[in-house]
Amino acid sequence: MHTIGTSVRAVNRLTARWAAGIHEGTVFSAAGVWPLLASLADGATGRAREELAEALGLPADRAGAAGWGLLTMLAEVDGLEAALGLWTERTVELREEWAAGLPPEAHGVLTGDPAADRRALDVWAARRTGGAIEHMPAALRPDTVLVLATALVLRTDWEVPFKGDLMPWRGHDRAGLTAPSPGWTPWRSRGRRAAR
Repeated sequence: MHTIGTSVRAVNRLTARWAAGIHEGTVFSAAGVWPLLASLADGATGRAREELAEALGLPADRAGAAGWGLLTMLAEVDGLEAALGLWTERTVELREEWAAGLPPEAHGVLTGDPAADRRALDVWAARRTGGAIEHMPAALRPDTVLVLATALVLRTDWEVPFKGDLMPWRGHDRAGLTAPSPGWTPWRSRGRRAAR
């Protein structure tokens, strides 16, 4: 039986594999892309299905339900918005049983008019991220047949704001931020925002 904990551990393993190849400061998580890969694995066949299952760390026959379960759980976290979108050109035929498993409003149609499609994708991005992402970062051409996207936005406030100070460091004053005490948790989620 699959649990959300299994998905979370799989997301953490994928994030750790990606992080192992990064040697500069960065912040990222596979939590946004993992449900998308899980959905693709559920609908894939042959070598693509095997490779996606390997990347996910989960058998492909359990991937679809696991991906949607994780996306649902993420969307229930206070201050967090999570969404998945798929757009296909009209001539692309999706397997009915696979398409039926997509969340409501997850599938759209590309018209072949890049300007019109760009507007539709931008509206989706802005609506699903509460305006944090105003434009879909995808290159659209008249021959684009498929666009896949996930969005993950976390909004937080500091419980106690950091204080900016000039602090001595190696004989020079440097700007820095200080926190009130050790063990203090500086943030809290803003609370759940209604989907638009």
